[in-house]
Amino acid sequence: MFNLSERYHPLTAKPTHTNEFMPCKALQPYIRCFWGQESAAEPTPALCTHKEMIIPDTCMDIIWELDEAVGTPDIFFCGINDVPFEIMQEKREKGKSHFAIRFHFWAVHYFADHHLRDVLNANVDVEYYFRSFRQELSNILVETNSMSERIAAAEAYLLRRLEGNSRTDDNLMNAVYMIIKSKGVVAVQDLEFYSGLGRRQLERVFQEYIGVSPKKMADLVRFQNVWQDLYYNSNKYASVQDLVYAYQYSHQSHFINRFKKYSGRTPLEALAHAGR
Repeated sequence: MFNLSERYHPLTAKPTHTNEFMPCKALQPYIRCFWGQESAAEPTPALCTHKEMIIPDTCMDIIWELDEAVGTPDIFFCGINDVPFEIMQEKREKGKSHFAIRFHFWAVHYFADHHLRDVLNANVDVEYYFRSFRQELSNILVETNSMSERIAAAEAYLLRRLEGNSRTDDNLMNAVYMIIKSKGVVAVQDLEFYSGLGRRQLERVFQEYIGVSPKKMADLVRFQNVWQDLYYNSNKYASVQDLVYAYQYSHQSHFINRFKKYSGRTPLEALAHAGR
């Protein structure tokens, strides 16, 4: 598989405030990162909590959470999001840890057992889409003592799944490539041309393998590219109007409204929140 991750690197609302770990080279076309925290040696005060904004990063996650006092982990699958939301982020607690696998949006179907038609803004038990996870990986994760051990176990599981699953669609991947290459600035009729599919077929395969329409996927990728440009390269733009032109928004209000729809903040507010 062509490594689309070399062209596209989605960011969270606070890119420097995440514990992210890159996967092995063989998994980089599919896995954005592993992330999580081990349990603390001692509990931290209950007041050490804060709200964290989650923005659409176009990825999907399996999140494994363990309370050693209970012994049985909770495991969720979080589908692709198209709205921002806040969660209460707590400091590390003794005996509690979490570990997550973050998938690129185009790669989840290589590992899942079923279609992904219902994953938009979903937060469900992992077995809805990954029946083997609890049996083949979760029990191993319980026995691990470090993040590196968890990553090694997860990589072994994912490589096994990848080897045994040929579920993909070349027409879909051609369309995804064009979305990534164009930074989301692409018309649906152009995606039809590059994929070789008609409108209805294109909609069907996107819903089946990704869970959103091609138009929405392109819009989310465009937002992420805007956010990356703002975060890393904001000084190269003389004004907001330059971004409006670069990403083909119809006017400045349209750009700000679309950005706020996905980030929950204006561009300047998002940069301030991220510490830029």
